[in-house]
Amino acid sequence: MERRRVKLPRHEYGKSEYRPSKEYRLYMRQHRKPYGWYEKLAHLSGKFLKIDPGKKEKERLESAIMFTGLRVKAEEVMSLFIMNIVFFALISVSVLTSAYLVAGQITMINLIAMMGIIMLGALVGYYFYRYPINKVKILRIQASSQAVLAILYMVISMRISPNLERALYFAASNISGALAWDMRQLIWDIEMGKYYSAHVALDSYIEKWKTENEEFAESLRLIRESETQISTRSKTILDEAINIILEGTQTRMKHYAQDLKLPVMVIHMMGIVLPVLGTVMTPLVAVFMSNMVTPLHLIVGYNIVLPIILIWFINMALSKRPITSSRIDTRHHPLIPPRGTMLVGKRALPVLPFAIIATLLLLILPINFFMQYPEILLSGQNVMAEGVVVMQHDIGSLLMSMMVVLSVAVGLSIYWILSNFQKIKIEEKIQKTEDEFGLALFQLGNKISSGAPIEVAIEKGIEDIKDLEISNLFRIVLRNIRMLGMTFEQAFYHPEAGALRYYPSAMIKNIIYVITDTAKKGVSYASESMLRVANYLKNIKTTQEYIRDLLEDTSSSMKFQAYLLTPLITGLIVAMAQTIMKVLVTLGTYIDGLGIAGEMGLLDMQNMFINLETSMSPELFQMSIGFYLVEVIVILGIFLTKISKGDNKTFQWYTTGKLLIIAIIIYLFVALGSSVMFTDIINQALSGLGILT
Repeated sequence: MERRRVKLPRHEYGKSEYRPSKEYRLYMRQHRKPYGWYEKLAHLSGKFLKIDPGKKEKERLESAIMFTGLRVKAEEVMSLFIMNIVFFALISVSVLTSAYLVAGQITMINLIAMMGIIMLGALVGYYFYRYPINKVKILRIQASSQAVLAILYMVISMRISPNLERALYFAASNISGALAWDMRQLIWDIEMGKYYSAHVALDSYIEKWKTENEEFAESLRLIRESETQISTRSKTILDEAINIILEGTQTRMKHYAQDLKLPVMVIHMMGIVLPVLGTVMTPLVAVFMSNMVTPLHLIVGYNIVLPIILIWFINMALSKRPITSSRIDTRHHPLIPPRGTMLVGKRALPVLPFAIIATLLLLILPINFFMQYPEILLSGQNVMAEGVVVMQHDIGSLLMSMMVVLSVAVGLSIYWILSNFQKIKIEEKIQKTEDEFGLALFQLGNKISSGAPIEVAIEKGIEDIKDLEISNLFRIVLRNIRMLGMTFEQAFYHPEAGALRYYPSAMIKNIIYVITDTAKKGVSYASESMLRVANYLKNIKTTQEYIRDLLEDTSSSMKFQAYLLTPLITGLIVAMAQTIMKVLVTLGTYIDGLGIAGEMGLLDMQNMFINLETSMSPELFQMSIGFYLVEVIVILGIFLTKISKGDNKTFQWYTTGKLLIIAIIIYLFVALGSSVMFTDIINQALSGLGILT
């Protein structure tokens, strides 16, 4: 037989029509991204020191590293842990040595600072060491919300065509987050020949997820087995796969919510309540221990160290919160202003100038006052000129310092409220639509299953849900189909007139895509998809309500503290500090005037009660406590919204802005009112004793 010669076309370099697949582009984008901060630190530590963590711990770390995709080694993680402790130990020794060289002695404050630095180093080192393991937990929680959708989409695909590879591709294309990347990498491994079939690839994938999410792994196993079964048996197995993932995920989320309740209460009490109550002692510390505890110690402790520790613990606790709501992306909504702006008519005005102007207007008086009398802020002494008191610590100077805190709080509140109040109205409508979406799908699915065309089913469905917000979404769809001649898919996804442009919910978008895709195979498939998705949404809503009820007591307590308790306590503390200092200064001046100081061998009787040169002034003390209040309210606002709404930035900053402006007003009224009241009472008491004339 004569061999045929095949002439290949000449390759013209630079004119290749090769286009990499979407999976390859996504895969390479994920793996070519720059090293993260943790990976950089681990690599740097590994260059200086290599420590074997031990066989058992090494296996544990390597398992976590492989699951998370971190590009580090177990030895580098251990090296980072040790190097961090050594680094902080060197800092503590350096601080102690410097204090000894400067002061010639080592005080108790120096030793406490040294121990604090070492403890901080141990905590940071432990965080670095546990980072891969903690990230596994976070990814598992993030994946749990998408795992249900992944199984749902795979089941829908297998119902239409029993092809595992197609089902994997369909699910990976319609979910998001860490699980989407994971499934896309699996598809890429199949295409590259690492696994010769999707059936074999799922064996490895199930083994990977078995320890992290058992119900997800079991559902995948059932879907894989359904491929080889007869039609009726296959449908039963696929139904069981959905039931397992729904029930398992709901149980897992309930357990997470129960486990979250205790850390939330601990953070609430140990991180917010006790420090606020502890500020009751700060006036006495500021007055009587001014030689040991300087204003810098109080400012650093309350305004820097405590908020950082609080934020760290809050992030650790909230990282375990189950994700039960979809992301709402309103960036392309036609009625949403750009970030940092608000709509006035049809014009978007930047909000930042309004916030800056309000801050500067409130700062004019206090800046002028403290530039004229800087001593009133820096020490507890009255301002003297030629032996005459020209300015003393009174309600007026305290009010000037309060205006500094007020200016910052008002500026932040104006920016957060004005830049989000229009967004939040639209997001609330979208959120309400999401809550009603399951009911609408159930109605629509039932009408389509009875044989009605999609257009007629939508029209009848609107009548049944006409009082709900979701009806407006389907009115836009029906208008697009009838008046603009669009298909069912175009009525949702058209870039200018599509219904999803006005309701930009990731959940609704993905579900509608699945329904429109299955509708191409037949209306019966679309009806079945709607009913299954409706059941899924019902379970998710039940879980959301359960979590909300479980954390309601803690959330209510934190709201009460943010709105009333914290500003009330801090306002009273500021008034107490001013009153204590006024009493001690008055007593010292009175006794000094009696001549008793000379008889007792004292040059200045005032210093027997208080060292005015080193003590913190009431104005500076007020600023420290006031800014601490601002920080606590911001932290509480973020904490509250993350518990109730998840990572929704619009609700987060809008709620924080409202909390802040209300709390700071209550704080100012309480502080000023208490100062006036305490001053009158003390003046009357001292006058009755003949100390004041």
